[in-house]
Amino acid sequence: MALFRKTAVVDGHALPGRRLTVWALYYFLPYVGAPIIGTALALDGLLFLYFKYYLDACFGVFCLFG
Repeated sequence: MALFRKTAVVDGHALPGRRLTVWALYYFLPYVGAPIIGTALALDGLLFLYFKYYLDACFGVFCLFG
């Protein structure tokens, strides 16, 4: 079975296949993309604080310059 069918015939009418639309992008970015990016940033911040203050270690590129 193909993931994206080119056309489908329903009651004699040819319907176009699925495609990525502007509305799909409009709903994907704030409801899927933003929570993933926000969670990753929060986890990165927590890990930074944990390594810096609890383990007294430095990680990342900033350690090379500071």
